[in-house]
Amino acid sequence: MSSLNGQCKDDSSDGCSNNKKKYSCFKPVAGEVAGTIASVGANTTVRLPLNFRLFRTSKVRINEDGGIRVEEDGEYFVAFSAVFPNNIFGVIFSVYSPDFSGTAITGNGATVFSELVCLEKGDTVYVTVTTGITPIPAPGIAGILTVVKVED
Repeated sequence: MSSLNGQCKDDSSDGCSNNKKKYSCFKPVAGEVAGTIASVGANTTVRLPLNFRLFRTSKVRINEDGGIRVEEDGEYFVAFSAVFPNNIFGVIFSVYSPDFSGTAITGNGATVFSELVCLEKGDTVYVTVTTGITPIPAPGIAGILTVVKVED
């Protein structure tokens, strides 16, 4: 593929096997971060420190306090998952993008969330955890946050 007036055109004569095409004009916008928190006290809300870069393209930034900031407007697939000690009840994981997007489904020491959201340049996707009357002891919480722009 090559670009002609901002449009992709087919250059399939590049010798690729199995009729695979190259999409060199598509610039992915994606980021994936992980993080852990050793423990969380009872009746507490904290932002998860999801700031260890697993993957990042040039159009996203990793925030020091946890989360992924996008540098391009568009529709994004947001996914979050985490594990924490079993038998902890009343834990709520909230995903923000930048407004409240939703609550992750939690059960048996694990949580998952995924959704398509519209983001604007400069928006940050991040996750908070709120505990109930039971604190989360060590080893705490380990989580992964993924943000990927859906192709136009």
